[in-house]
Amino acid sequence: MMLKKAALVGLVVAMVGACDGPQEQAGEKTDNASGAVGSEDAIESGPAETMGERNDAALDSANDAREAQADALEEQADAARDAADQKAEALEQQADKARGQ
Repeated sequence: MMLKKAALVGLVVAMVGACDGPQEQAGEKTDNASGAVGSEDAIESGPAETMGERNDAALDSANDAREAQADALEEQADAARDAADQKAEALEQQADKARGQ
């Protein structure tokens, strides 16, 4: 299950990675309006587009870190839940013994 989730996330990241992020798109428009590039369809990137691309990458990295932290917290919660279930089962068995069952 976890492997399927990781594969799906990887596929989505690969698909999104090919697209310009919102900061990069805004920078491209700014560069075009300021005359830093010849046209919006120009191959070269202007300074605002480059900065926007870096900002988008930083935001993506921060989101990835948050997702990794959330996954780690979920695993930690699962482990705590399992430990509590085991302790509850042991207490139930102890209570059954005390009752003579």
